[in-house]
Amino acid sequence: MKKFEGYMAGANLGHWISQYDTHMEIEDEKERYLKVNEHFDTYIQESDFKRAAEWGLDHFRVPVDYYMFESDDNPGVYDEDRLAYVDFALNMCKKYGLNMVLDLHNAPGYTFNAGYDEEKNSMFKNEEQTQRYINIWLMFTNRYKDEGDNIAFELLNELVIPDISLWNKLWKRTADEILKISPKRKIIIGSNDWNSIEHLQFLDVIENDNFVYNFHTYEPYMFTHQRAFWNPNTAAYNHSVTYPSDQSEYADYIKKCVPDTLPYYHLERLDKEFMYCYFKSAVEFLEKHDVPLYCGEYGVYGTADDRSAERWLDDTTSILCELGIGHAVWSYRGFSRITGENNELLNPKMVEYISRK
Repeated sequence: MKKFEGYMAGANLGHWISQYDTHMEIEDEKERYLKVNEHFDTYIQESDFKRAAEWGLDHFRVPVDYYMFESDDNPGVYDEDRLAYVDFALNMCKKYGLNMVLDLHNAPGYTFNAGYDEEKNSMFKNEEQTQRYINIWLMFTNRYKDEGDNIAFELLNELVIPDISLWNKLWKRTADEILKISPKRKIIIGSNDWNSIEHLQFLDVIENDNFVYNFHTYEPYMFTHQRAFWNPNTAAYNHSVTYPSDQSEYADYIKKCVPDTLPYYHLERLDKEFMYCYFKSAVEFLEKHDVPLYCGEYGVYGTADDRSAERWLDDTTSILCELGIGHAVWSYRGFSRITGENNELLNPKMVEYISRK
């Protein structure tokens, strides 16, 4: 079994230089730019990298949106002041003995928030946008070509595309260009349907030391995303859900909010046995292919009660470790209750679980 060495227990720096909604309501472009930079300067600082190392983490996954450093009005021109934040993350990782996954979270003509909408997600059929996407990766490749295994490139976050063959073609084309410049670079390839574990089987797999394959896990979704305001179904179901639990809570949610969804594996309880069933697709993938697997996101939204969230993280990380799958919790700040609104540590138990290797 191959492991993604150096990337076995990490956390995401979510909502820092990606998915940052702060100050976007400001109409004046210059003022908005400066205010957003204030967020970049204060949300994540050197002390966060030091603390992550003290927790026992071995890496950060750093999501970055293309529009943070490139404008649609001026494609191909990259803002050095903004790219300096990516440099900062890498330098701090190196200083504190951490590795770094650079994740392109949103790309020109692509956002995972658009789902299967091909008009909004036009990159795969628009050669101009495709080339912009490849050029971004060539820029990062040249920028970090002298780095070793301390940085890995995740080509795209949470792929959602009706025709997986378009992604298989694009990721191989992009990887070929990267490897011409940086032959030993680790490249992470994500599955379809928001990096669904069940869709790993549809990826083209190249079995060599460059490639790592990636999925995300938030199942059972009604537990991990309970009352999440950005999803109409979870927002409409204003009830607390515990873990582990029997099927009744989920059956009620399915009936009221997503009636076309099948029951979870026909199990009486959603517990660690359920999680083992859920990871069956990963086990089958590992049995078939001699490549590392990586779980780039997993976690529990902060509306869940702490004890249930702890039990879910305990079960999930123990299974990932048992299978030799590296993992990065979503997120170091925001989403979960690992840290609080002011970045204070809230839950040492959660830190214990997410730092398992």
